[in-house]
Amino acid sequence: MNQEELRERLIVIIDSGLSARAIAKYTGITYDVLSKYKQGKLYLCPKDADKLNKYLLKVNIPINI
Repeated sequence: MNQEELRERLIVIIDSGLSARAIAKYTGITYDVLSKYKQGKLYLCPKDADKLNKYLLKVNIPINI
């Protein structure tokens, strides 16, 4: 997954209710870096992008029935 696709997935998950602070806590990526990444102001280093990708692949947001 490239950085743009990863950013889009991050935005979808945050918009679905998971907080950026919680994602930052579980990935070890600072909230400030995650926020700037979400806004498109920076790219993540490969190590952080990999950590975020692995975490987001585990996230399962239930869909309303």
